[in-house]
Amino acid sequence: MKVAILGASGKTGKPLIEQALSGGHEVIALARSPEKIAFDDPRVIKRQADAFDAESVIAALEGADAVITTVGKTDLRDKRINLSTAAHRAVITGMQKHGIKRLLVISSIGAAQGIKRKGWRRNLYLYLRRKYYGDMFEMEREVMASGLDVTVLRAPILHDGPTTGQYQIMEDENYLDKLQIARADVAHFLLAEMTAGAWINRVIAVTE
Repeated sequence: MKVAILGASGKTGKPLIEQALSGGHEVIALARSPEKIAFDDPRVIKRQADAFDAESVIAALEGADAVITTVGKTDLRDKRINLSTAAHRAVITGMQKHGIKRLLVISSIGAAQGIKRKGWRRNLYLYLRRKYYGDMFEMEREVMASGLDVTVLRAPILHDGPTTGQYQIMEDENYLDKLQIARADVAHFLLAEMTAGAWINRVIAVTE
């Protein structure tokens, strides 16, 4: 398959591209600054796409068979809290225009609404980031209502450990504190699910 990866220059984009190539796929790697995508391989097509420039995202998805989004705010000074909804509205429009059905979205367990966590620090963090996670929750609602074949993956704390292929899948939102998973295992799950389709139209979480 030819998979478009939005946010390909980020920390999760790297294992996604590596594992997609090792799995025999081709990659359309999308980033605001595609020169930061550290791959020199003819199977990787680099294209510019900015989450806040819908036309660039729509155009960049042409030719893909599936789309994986790994969109997150890295500059906390950026006051635009609608990153997730802006990016995914453009993705939905682009997929509909180009006839692409399969969408896999990396979200966060922070997007779960109304869940109290243990510890005042964690709850304070979620309160301070409430607009960011609220936007992410709205994004989840919109992609699930898009009519596409969608899997939303809520990720916990991410780290740079190796691929294990061993993880738990959670669907009941009863998230515990200190959940974590390697970015490489997130990539492993998404690429397997891209073709298996076991969790289409579901919002799930994965953890070690």
